[in-house]
Amino acid sequence: MKILRVINSLNIGGAERSVLGNVPVHIQNGFDVEVLLLNGTKTYFYKELSEKKVEIICLGENNNIYNPLLIFKICKLIKNYDVLHVSLFPALYWVAFAKFFTRAKTKLIFTEHNTHNKRMGNLFFKVLEKFIYNQYDRIIAISPETEKNLKDHLGNKIPVKTIYNGVDVDKIFLESIEISSFDILTKSYKNKIIILQVAAFRNQKDQDTLIRSLSLLNENVHLLFAGDGPRLKICKDLAQKLNVLDQITFLGIQSNINALYGISDIVVMSSHYEGFGRAAVEGMAAKNPVIASDVDGLSEIVRNYGILFEAGNHIDLSEKINKLIEDKNYSQFVAESCFNRAKDFDIKKMISEYEEIYTTV
Repeated sequence: MKILRVINSLNIGGAERSVLGNVPVHIQNGFDVEVLLLNGTKTYFYKELSEKKVEIICLGENNNIYNPLLIFKICKLIKNYDVLHVSLFPALYWVAFAKFFTRAKTKLIFTEHNTHNKRMGNLFFKVLEKFIYNQYDRIIAISPETEKNLKDHLGNKIPVKTIYNGVDVDKIFLESIEISSFDILTKSYKNKIIILQVAAFRNQKDQDTLIRSLSLLNENVHLLFAGDGPRLKICKDLAQKLNVLDQITFLGIQSNINALYGISDIVVMSSHYEGFGRAAVEGMAAKNPVIASDVDGLSEIVRNYGILFEAGNHIDLSEKINKLIEDKNYSQFVAESCFNRAKDFDIKKMISEYEEIYTTV
């Protein structure tokens, strides 16, 4: 069985991280899997996947992923595979059209990663996407809320199965203990409370609320941001305006995220929405207390285990952070609870469920 995993690119993101983590495991389990990128820019994830000896096919470097002519490049490839497993828009569209035009017998699987997108609620896209999704043999949602919102968009008749994203809990925990790669940071911020957020700087992630909360916290609190993106300068300007820039380190894209979890005291996810809060689960797997906004994709993971705050409310967030700082026993209890919750999302379960679909679709 030949499987082609299709995604827009290997930029930093949750769907991309899933491809990076899952494909090598499928190959180890005896599946013949290759990866197709609409845009083959050689990012950090691209290089890491290449080092794992995964075959990567690129439709071009620095391609405009929204160019519909990519459909015809996919048409030339689709019949060479038994299964195409697709993530993200517009790869969702281009693969569906390629199958429609070629009438290929190749089976299509799509994984929906977000609870919301700009196309939902638009009548034109609702009609178009009923056609698009009908080209797929199986549709996977990464959380119950993702499944619910997709059915609200397209109707309950659409066959959707929820498979939670998984993380390698054992690997994350072990690597979080090995923090030597961040010796400079640990020495620089000795005796400080370190808060970590791992996220791209996009509107969805709402770093602003976390920065605003910092202005209400003690000066011995230091915030680490791991990630890059279009709103990075805006967030730096906000920190400067609030006089907390000295309490923040913008680390950019980091290769050893698990060690960062290891040097941190608290992990915060302040997103407006998530399909699945992967970084929250990773923080839990590193035995950190996790605070997250009470929104789709995060609340179902964190509720009753970590701590939820009202989305966009920096005062509520600062109070939740302070409670963890001031009560060490409570912080330890939350950390242990989070670690136990992370085990519910172990990668082994997800891999098994996907491989069952590959063999039965």
